[in-house]
Amino acid sequence: MQRITSIEVQKNNQDRVSIFLDNKFAFGLDMTLYLKYNLKKDMELEEDFIETILKAEELNKSFNYAISLLSRKDRTKKEIEDKLLNKGYDIETIGKVLDKLKEYNYINDEIYCEKYINDKIKFTKYGKNKIKANLYAKGVDKDIISRKIIEIDNNLEFDRALELARKKLPSLHKYDKFKIRAKLGNHLISKGFDYDVVNKVINNVI
Repeated sequence: MQRITSIEVQKNNQDRVSIFLDNKFAFGLDMTLYLKYNLKKDMELEEDFIETILKAEELNKSFNYAISLLSRKDRTKKEIEDKLLNKGYDIETIGKVLDKLKEYNYINDEIYCEKYINDKIKFTKYGKNKIKANLYAKGVDKDIISRKIIEIDNNLEFDRALELARKKLPSLHKYDKFKIRAKLGNHLISKGFDYDVVNKVINNVI
């Protein structure tokens, strides 16, 4: 059993308090948790109760960290999980954070996948293969990727590849036709277009 001998609002953060047990600093605590557990000076705390408070503080800190990550840009469930692991949070805490984020719809890999595909098609002109590979790398479930990728219009896929080929072609004027085809093909494949689309585009521009 330990006794709270002092509770002080932190100078650098008015939303946190410092808890002193038996005249020694014990831990910092978010103001909401301090109020939730109704902590008071001279209150005696059992070890189990202290452990409960510390776990709640850890969950609160990890959740706020996840929210700060999401405030900068959308992220997948796996990306948030990896960031929390790198920060040193334990598996149990991370699982609770992810459940809470999904409950509030702060993370939704299906919506993320849709937005990512639309952005890459619109702004980078990527082909299906590169989009798919990038989504795999971000930890999006394969079933979600497959369902969303199949919705990409094949005609628009050809149009994007054709646009990229026409932009690239002027820089290849010094090469013979064989090398132009090879370099143009490699360029389009690196952008994520499959061989059928690449061949059609090359035949169209050369």
